[in-house]
Amino acid sequence: MSAHAVPRVVRNDWSSVSVPELGAWTPTMTVTVVVPAYNNQEKLDVVLAALTRQTYPAHLLDVVVVDDGSQPPLHLPGIRPERTRLLWGPDYSTSWGCSNAGDIAARAAEGDIIQRLDSDMLVYPEHVEAQARWHHVLPYAVTLGTKRMIDTAPGSVSWPTPEKVASIRSIHDLFDYAASEPHDYIEKILRGTDDLRAGDHLNFMAHVGATWAMRRDLYHLSGGTDNLLRLGEDNEFAYRLHQVGAVFIPEWEARSWHLGLTHMMQQAAQLRRYNRPFLAEQMPYPRWLRKVGGSAWKVPLVTAVVEVDGQPLELVRACVDALLRGSEQDLRVRLVGRWDELTEERQSVLRDPLLELRLIGATYRSDPRVSLVTDVPESVFPSAHLLEVPVTAGFSRSALGRLVDEADQHQVGLVEVAGPAPVRLWRTAALGRIAWFDVGAPRAQAVTEVYGARTLTAAEAGVSDLSAVPLELLDEGVAGLKQSDPGKWLPATVQVGGLRSLAQATALVGRLSAARAKAKIRRLSVRRK
Repeated sequence: MSAHAVPRVVRNDWSSVSVPELGAWTPTMTVTVVVPAYNNQEKLDVVLAALTRQTYPAHLLDVVVVDDGSQPPLHLPGIRPERTRLLWGPDYSTSWGCSNAGDIAARAAEGDIIQRLDSDMLVYPEHVEAQARWHHVLPYAVTLGTKRMIDTAPGSVSWPTPEKVASIRSIHDLFDYAASEPHDYIEKILRGTDDLRAGDHLNFMAHVGATWAMRRDLYHLSGGTDNLLRLGEDNEFAYRLHQVGAVFIPEWEARSWHLGLTHMMQQAAQLRRYNRPFLAEQMPYPRWLRKVGGSAWKVPLVTAVVEVDGQPLELVRACVDALLRGSEQDLRVRLVGRWDELTEERQSVLRDPLLELRLIGATYRSDPRVSLVTDVPESVFPSAHLLEVPVTAGFSRSALGRLVDEADQHQVGLVEVAGPAPVRLWRTAALGRIAWFDVGAPRAQAVTEVYGARTLTAAEAGVSDLSAVPLELLDEGVAGLKQSDPGKWLPATVQVGGLRSLAQATALVGRLSAARAKAKIRRLSVRRK
C-alpha cells in the first residue's frame, strides 16, 4: 500500500474507514496467531482446535505457541492448524511470564499481521478474519476482540473435547451464553465512548483482554510487550502503541469464549495493588497512577527541549531553572548543544570559544532530570508530550501544568503559546500519527488536521519573554526563582516605551539593586569575620 493511500483518522474516530463485509472479500496478507501458554494442556488443545475452524484462508494463516516453561512441557495436539509451531520459551529468554512468552512468539512471527490470543481463548470462526480486514486497510490500527467469560470451576460446565470443538456446527453452542459473563470493565468504556470513536487520550485503556491484532510493523515500532512485566503488560503496551499513533478499534464480530474467569474478576484489589507501582513507572497516563509514591519515573509526562548552543549561561539558567522548579514536576529537560565538541585540551579558560556551553554543561550535567544532547529530537517517545522551549521563554510556576491541561481538556495534538519565539507543546501520539502519512505539509498543519490545535497568549499561559532582560539582571534574578513565580519578578518586556513599562522596569531594577546591595553587605560581613 502506498503512503498516499493510508486513511487519515482524526484522533480515534475510525468511522471514516471502510472495511469489507465478512466473507465478501479476498484477503492477501498473512496472519500469525501468537499464543503464549503455561501449563493447562487441556485448554490449549481446544484453543488450537477452534483455530482449525477459521474462515481466514488456511494458506495465509500460521500459529506460534510459546511454552513459558510448563512442567511437564506442553505438546502440540493432533487437532491443530496445519502450520503450527511450538517454541520452548526458556530457549529464547531468561525472563518468564505471559508478556515474555507473547513477545517471543511475536518476534518469531512471519505474518504481515500478528493476532494475539491467550491459551484460554476459544475463538469463533470469524475471529481472525474480522480483525484482519481492518489491517488490510489501516496500517496503524489495533483491533480488539470481544469475549464472554465461562466459569470453568469443577462441576460448573461440561468441558468440550477438541473433537467436538472442531466438528460442532456453531462454536456459539458450546456454552450457555446466558450463564456467561461479559468483560464489564471494557464494555463500560466502549459504551461511554461510542466504541472509542468519541474517546480521549485514555482510549488505550480498553486494550485489555488478550485478543488483539495489529500489523507486525506496528508491533515492532512500539517496542512490543515488555518482557519484564509479570502483570498489567497489556495496558503498558497499549500506552506505547498510542504514542506511535495507533487507532484502537473494537471489533464485535471477533468473538470468543474465555475459558475461566479473569484474574481481575477474582482478585481485583490485590492485582491493582501489585500493578500500580510497575505501571506508574512506565505510564504517565492515567495521571492518578502517580498521585502516590516517588517524584520521578522512567517515562516522564513531558520532555522539554531547549536549544542552548551559542546562548549565555544566565539566559539558559533563567529558562531551565523555571521549568525545573515549576509545579508540574513530571518532566525531563534535554539541552541541545555541541557537547561533543567540548575537549579538555589546554587553552585560555576565559577565551574558550565554547565557554558558555562549557559553563552550561557544568551547571546541569549532574542533574538527574536534565540530559545534554547534540540533536533536536523529532519525537520523545514514549514520553507523552514534547515541549519545545525557546531559551528566551520564562515559565511561571504553573505554566507547564496549564499547557498540559489545555491539551487534555480539548484533546488536541498541539498547544502553542504565541510570541516572537513560540512555545509549543506537542502530543507524542499526534506526532506518531502523522508519521504514518506522506504529510507534504508543515508539521503543525499536519498535526492540526488529525488532532487539532490550540493557541494561548503568553499571559494566558504564564510565559514571560526574557529576550530583552539584561544578563546581569537575569543573573541576579536566579536567586529569586527559588521563592517566587518568574511571572511576578519578570515583566513581559523591559522596553521603556511607555509609562507602564517604565514603571515595571524601574521597580525591577530597584528590587535587583537592593538584592545586590544586601549580597554585598553579606560578603563584607564575612570578610570582616
